[in-house]
Amino acid sequence: MLLKLVVLLSAWVVLLSDTFAFAEDFYLESPFNVRMMRLQIDNDVVWKEDSNFSSGLSLQYHTLRYADWEETRAPGLVKWVGRHFPTLHDEDSIVRYGHSLGQSIYTPAELEAETPQDGDLPYAGTLTYSFSWQCFNRQMARNLMVTIGVLGREAQAENSQKIAHDQLGLGEDPRGWDTQRDSEPIFNVGYQYTLGLFSAGETTNGWAGQLSLQPSISLGNLNTAVKAGLGFRWGWNMMEGFFGFPDRPGCEFIQAAYLPKPPSASLHSVEMVLGISGTALAYSALYDGSVLSGDDRSVERKTFFASGLVGLIYRYHPFFSIGAYLQSSTDLLKMDSLPDPLPGGEKTHADLSYGVLMIDFYF
Repeated sequence: MLLKLVVLLSAWVVLLSDTFAFAEDFYLESPFNVRMMRLQIDNDVVWKEDSNFSSGLSLQYHTLRYADWEETRAPGLVKWVGRHFPTLHDEDSIVRYGHSLGQSIYTPAELEAETPQDGDLPYAGTLTYSFSWQCFNRQMARNLMVTIGVLGREAQAENSQKIAHDQLGLGEDPRGWDTQRDSEPIFNVGYQYTLGLFSAGETTNGWAGQLSLQPSISLGNLNTAVKAGLGFRWGWNMMEGFFGFPDRPGCEFIQAAYLPKPPSASLHSVEMVLGISGTALAYSALYDGSVLSGDDRSVERKTFFASGLVGLIYRYHPFFSIGAYLQSSTDLLKMDSLPDPLPGGEKTHADLSYGVLMIDFYF
């Protein structure tokens, strides 16, 4: 029985590979093969008041798509890694690379308290820079990402939140930043693999749908975790390739694994995105304290949490696209271990639910 199952799965993979027709044109000479600048805004106020992951802001740049790493306008080291790291280079894929600069803010719910209660989530901010190598075709996408940055005062999260809350009137005055986590450097490396499981319809000037599987692994002091996601896209004139699950700056895989449209394609497209994912978090300095500094404050948390995603994207290809997402998660922190709120206050949220606004500019 097991042998029959293996034979059937092997035949299905071969059939799937033929369906995606690796050798056909990737339209690299199309006017739709352009650079992209992405602005991503994350905020949990979409769901409730600030707490846990409070907000994030990132700016990304993704290059043109190229036939191989030798054609890219990248430093020699970038090309060398692209050519030699397993799965990032083959004749049946195209490549691009990306940069991202991001800031994230984490706070307890009691913003007016100058000192968070024992056992509550400490204030924390991160400032990160990420570089990604992306290699993809119509069946799969591979992404290697390296992130460096800083956790602590140098991340300037206090100033960012006080500008938003105090000067722009978007929330309470956060008074506990003097107790934020100690400063330490951030280093993370991650690998993501996306496989198309099923696709149907016409992606150029027609309706189409796609189901994909997206496992990943991350190692570092910001986020050591294993994650698997299942994503479904459906829309009119939607982009060939794969979408990336939005995540917090520094923890997300920056990805723009879309193939250029042929010249005959409409300038407009719209698509809906649905996704579910599960994450096993082994270590994060944000929640578990530091292995580099003397900050040993930790909060009791779970190892596994699940997330659900719904999004809507509109693209006007010569200029921009705009996407709005809502992501809801199960609890990461153990609610019973978090301290009860002060009179009139609110308990820190245990989940990682937030909304995302993503705006892409093409040039």
